[in-house]
Amino acid sequence: MVESLLLRWILTVLFTASALWGLHRIIRAEPISPLSGRLTDQDRDVPGSPAVRINAAWHVVMSAAMVAMCWPWGMAIPATPQLVLFAVMAVWFLALTTDLVGCTGHRRWQDAHHAVMALAMCWMLTAMPSLLSHGETGSEDVHHHSMGSGILASAPDPAQENGIAVVFALLGVYFVLTSLPWLSTAVDIGRKAKTRPQREAAYEATCHAAMAAGMGVMFLAVS
Repeated sequence: MVESLLLRWILTVLFTASALWGLHRIIRAEPISPLSGRLTDQDRDVPGSPAVRINAAWHVVMSAAMVAMCWPWGMAIPATPQLVLFAVMAVWFLALTTDLVGCTGHRRWQDAHHAVMALAMCWMLTAMPSLLSHGETGSEDVHHHSMGSGILASAPDPAQENGIAVVFALLGVYFVLTSLPWLSTAVDIGRKAKTRPQREAAYEATCHAAMAAGMGVMFLAVS
């Protein structure tokens, strides 16, 4: 949960916009230019496919989960189903990096990045109760989070607490930094975009940049 009300709303708007773009891609899985950031006349647009819609659906799920994590009511959502869901998501994107499923216009490092995002969500779900319990272990928020996740939150020792906070901080820095290549790709494609698939690619890269930056800010805020 994010403590700052202003930051909650900023992240909620950002993740909601990302979810809406994902819904757009699910409904209209139009051809999209490769997200290489270097469009040429030889680039072939990637046609719409079931893999495109599956990718978009995963991003909708991720965005919705991040919105929930911003607010106290999100702590009441059971953690186990979410862990299973994001583990499956990580497997899906790892499969994309090995070309086991059809191409979706992303490069391998981009699919690997999405797999890391899914694994980071698993980490947040499992580590959050311990991190929150460093305050009042009997507080209402911690109690609700413990009930929702099915994990009994007990006060960790200082070394464990510091270690968890460091991992959150490192993941936060990682996601903020990885938003920059996405943003660069969006700008590069946007400057040269002449066709609808190219504009779709620019919007897609912008969405991923916003998602990465939002996740980074959230991890830093929690740490």
